[in-house]
Amino acid sequence: MKKIKNLAILLCALFAFSSCQEWLTIQPETQVTKDEMFKTQAGFYDALMGCYTVMRDNYSPDGGMVVGAVELMANLWNVTVDGGTSYELATHNYRESLVDGMLGTLFLQQYEVIANLNLMLEYMETQDGVLSNDEYTMYKGEALALRAFIHFDLIRLWGPMPSQVNDAYEYLPYETTVQLEAYPYSTYRDYMDDLCADLDSAEVLLTQFESVASVYKNRMNYYAVLGLQARVHLWLGENDEALRYARLVKDAVDGEGLSVFQLGTQADLNQYDRVFYGSEQLFGLELEEFNDNMLADGDLAQFSQRTSYLTELYPAGDIRLSLFFPDDGSGFRSTNKYDNWASFDTEVQNPDMYVPLIRLSEMYLIIAECAPLEEANAAYSEYLISRGVVAETLTDANREEILTAEYLREFYAEGQMFFVYKRFGTVTMRWASKQCGADVYVLPLPTGELSSDN
Repeated sequence: MKKIKNLAILLCALFAFSSCQEWLTIQPETQVTKDEMFKTQAGFYDALMGCYTVMRDNYSPDGGMVVGAVELMANLWNVTVDGGTSYELATHNYRESLVDGMLGTLFLQQYEVIANLNLMLEYMETQDGVLSNDEYTMYKGEALALRAFIHFDLIRLWGPMPSQVNDAYEYLPYETTVQLEAYPYSTYRDYMDDLCADLDSAEVLLTQFESVASVYKNRMNYYAVLGLQARVHLWLGENDEALRYARLVKDAVDGEGLSVFQLGTQADLNQYDRVFYGSEQLFGLELEEFNDNMLADGDLAQFSQRTSYLTELYPAGDIRLSLFFPDDGSGFRSTNKYDNWASFDTEVQNPDMYVPLIRLSEMYLIIAECAPLEEANAAYSEYLISRGVVAETLTDANREEILTAEYLREFYAEGQMFFVYKRFGTVTMRWASKQCGADVYVLPLPTGELSSDN
């Protein structure tokens, strides 16, 4: 049975906090440190917030799960032959040493978040009287949902194409406990069953906080769980369930009968809201700063695409082209989604810096894909009107092609397109140089994480 070689090392790492600003540091500590930390409500809260902080390694705009690795693997950025790691990612040379090392780090950082969540969840069951009933319910629901979120991105990268699952093969471990022994891998079905069980439990636990869920957009809240349920069931090919959850988000209303979420429009897109945070975001990762030197306003900007490709992608009148990709006349356009956010080398501070991880527009596209055609076209038209575009009519024959292009327009530089291609089994990615199959869509496990007896 395969086991991750270095994963047990992470489980020797314990929580340690020096201040609320530093949240979480992973380092060897004593058992007493853990016990002392989880004796107070503040300790549990800091532990949970610390997990979000560790997520920043992979989910900041400059991280591998947002603008970087996964978007390069989807062939969304222009690269040159001598482009180093970027070129190797774009050509899907996953065993090149720098790429293998980078993906190996991403892999371990994901499991690091999971290990921290599991440790907190374990202490929640033993520290009676530390948390109030409401705190226990909210923190547990949040932690279970986060655990499912991270595991899902792991299986979307290192797991099979949904159409090519080997029922007997053991793909990855789904971690739910804290132990020093290496974790055994699970079959795809067992892995996804555990993931769905976490989401179902989180949904039940967080239901009682539905009325305040939209206040916690920077945390895994009730509506974020519904949105993630829709995303997961769509991946599993369970379209009726995906549709049900997407409708729950789209149609959600507050106590006064007003929509909880609204599609963003041009009026919403001020200098700090190019990702529709204020109106559309179900869940986003809060940042204080990030390294933006390789993004649009940085002096090392490298995430750009040919202007001719982008103008061909976006239809006339689409507000997203100029908003997300301003034209400087160079023949290439860099992403502008995360411009004007605080960086390491500026004093500018955006009060609402949240990397978009689940948005309302995804729910509209799930409805457009899964609903009967009349409902699908109504939702798709409503959604595109907010972007300044008249929608094409969806049919059973053209839905996949039209929606594939629309996912790209909407979620460019948000780390979603590689997974859309993988779910559809797209043979020819837009702007790709070769045909794509399992060798492109299924990442090989990092060499540093495999034990010698695999």
